[in-house]
Amino acid sequence: MGPYLTSPKKEKETENGENLKVKFGACGMQGWRNTMEDSHIASIALDNNVQVFGVFDGHGGREVALYVKDIYIKELTKLQSFKNKDYKTALEESFIRIDDILKSPQGVKDIKKYQASDDTQSSLFGRPETDNIALYTGCTACVALITENEIYCANAGDSRCVLSNNGTAVEMSIDHKPDLSTEKARIERAGGFVEENRVKGVLNLSRSLGDLEYKQDRNIGVESQMITCVPEIKVERITNNNDFLIIACDGIWDCLTSQECISMCRDYFDSTKGKGNLSSCIEQMFDKIIASDVASSGNKRQFDLKLYRWNRL
Repeated sequence: MGPYLTSPKKEKETENGENLKVKFGACGMQGWRNTMEDSHIASIALDNNVQVFGVFDGHGGREVALYVKDIYIKELTKLQSFKNKDYKTALEESFIRIDDILKSPQGVKDIKKYQASDDTQSSLFGRPETDNIALYTGCTACVALITENEIYCANAGDSRCVLSNNGTAVEMSIDHKPDLSTEKARIERAGGFVEENRVKGVLNLSRSLGDLEYKQDRNIGVESQMITCVPEIKVERITNNNDFLIIACDGIWDCLTSQECISMCRDYFDSTKGKGNLSSCIEQMFDKIIASDVASSGNKRQFDLKLYRWNRL
């Protein structure tokens, strides 16, 4: 079985929400891919007037992305650093905590609940049969934590967060690819190599949750593993120039630049005068960028995008 369907699945799963200060829209579409491995989170009702949004793009299977979606907010908010409003520390600790859970006996047991009922994942992705699915399966994690005055973005992988500043794209994250000099140096120090822009010729990103087979050197710290779960974190002060924030999987960025994505959203807001659900903007974008057929040069990836906008008078 190849990686693509004979015709794309264009059905979209959407979510919208808002409170007095913010509104968000989210949308996912499987497209041409055989499976949908992306997931996302949105929480606009946390204590301390904090909102958290995130995208988790799975690879090797959907299980880690789905599991992380279900446990991330709980694990983040119970950290003492989060309760102390030390959000930068909390975000880093939450990523490390998730990997620790994936290694634990309880995590190994719990993640099996997310296996496809027909058990096609192992054969489809060619991964070995194992008790711990997270050995050979993982996901990116791009999480934005937004307070009254600041935006914190924690990223591990090649999903991306982009802020619109009066219509100009401000990238809040770096795509963690194995050929980046700093990433390649860490991979090689840990005993790995980069071949055809892939770790050991296999994985095309250099940070993730899961993928535990690349994180087994007990002589080095978690931040030094061949594939690390430790995120890079960027903080921006919120100003009145900030229009909206986008978090999306690499299926979007394979087709659009950060600025093109921001401009498409701005054009939509101008045409609708800011009315309607934000997910409608994303749906329109997906329909524009999906490949017309599997042989074309257009985008044949799955899509997941979250759009966050401030409610201002």
